[in-house]
Amino acid sequence: MEIRSRIGKSIIPKVRMALALAISIMADVLDYAAVPLLGMPIIGDIFDLVVMSMLYSITKSKVSFIMNLAEFLPFLGDFLPVYTASTIIWILRESGYDGLFMARRLIRLLSGTQSNV
Repeated sequence: MEIRSRIGKSIIPKVRMALALAISIMADVLDYAAVPLLGMPIIGDIFDLVVMSMLYSITKSKVSFIMNLAEFLPFLGDFLPVYTASTIIWILRESGYDGLFMARRLIRLLSGTQSNV
């Protein structure tokens, strides 16, 4: 029974991450490929709402949801892969990646090196 619970805990988050990433990549590709159709205000906004609700139901991340709201900004949401970027940030946060910790280590490393000029 213990093995099953360990397997379930390790597989489920990975499936959620893969599903969210697949949906976000497909949505961004459709955003670029179907510009004539999704560029129309009402149809494009409905598409964005559907994608955002699907991603939120998978990730349950308010930060990603707020980032995805950039899709409603004219031109910015059309040219940037907002869904993919927010999903990758969510995956990094869920995986335990601490960007601030890594940035501090990098600054210490760079400040500790001496210039031989």
